[in-house]
Amino acid sequence: MMVSIVIITYAHENYIRAAIEGVLMQQCDFPFELIVSNDASPDKTDAVMEDIIKTHPQAHKISYTHHRKNLGMMGNFLWALNQAKGKYVALCEGDDYWTDPNKLQMQVEFMEAHPDYAMCYHPVEITMSNDKDHYAYPIPTKDTLLLKDIIQHHYIPTCSLVFRNSYFLAGYPEWFRQSISGDIPLEILLAAKGKTKYLPKSMACYRRNEGGISQSPVQVAKIRTGYIFMYSKLAAEIKLPDSLPLYRKILRLRLSLLKSKLLNGLGAAKN
Repeated sequence: MMVSIVIITYAHENYIRAAIEGVLMQQCDFPFELIVSNDASPDKTDAVMEDIIKTHPQAHKISYTHHRKNLGMMGNFLWALNQAKGKYVALCEGDDYWTDPNKLQMQVEFMEAHPDYAMCYHPVEITMSNDKDHYAYPIPTKDTLLLKDIIQHHYIPTCSLVFRNSYFLAGYPEWFRQSISGDIPLEILLAAKGKTKYLPKSMACYRRNEGGISQSPVQVAKIRTGYIFMYSKLAAEIKLPDSLPLYRKILRLRLSLLKSKLLNGLGAAKN
């Protein structure tokens, strides 16, 4: 198998059809499989998937699992990744979708011709859920990115990523299950293995469904603590001096957490 496409889904009944069709429309001269992992969705995602499997002419490429017990986002992500048997893995979350039928062909051709690259990606269109959200992925100033670049900025939309599966033949780190993010540590570990290619053609759409929502100080502190855990685990996996940018991130996060606690403490004392 050349490519395993992994889609994790939870409560995506209004979006999952577009995600599946974006994959099955791919025009490739190599075989691919589509792994869809439904994390015990409480909505009608399962019914939509059953209809696709019954009616779509390319449905034989789909391996669909509906978990009866919720695994959690990271548990579901790891389970699905571990099912992938392809030389390459491509990702697309259940509420995103691919827009170009030549996406996979283009990315795999590049990876086949450049064995020193660990992954490649491309820009995406972003659909916002509200007018207060103005999120955008940073655009790199060069088309080849190194580990320090991937650590510095979150450049890569999940639905644009294609990477070499061989780096994880022994499995993924167990601490992934407790990670606040799946794509960021995956991309950093990949960048530690090889270069990253930016292909400047938009070939997917990222739906941003929770942008612009305000967070309480407690939620912000929890998020910062989660990132400290994640970056600490990554720093332990990557040797010095390459891990220095990770330690700098950890230091900034710890200082921000301390500052926030001090300010909140002062505010509580005044009240």
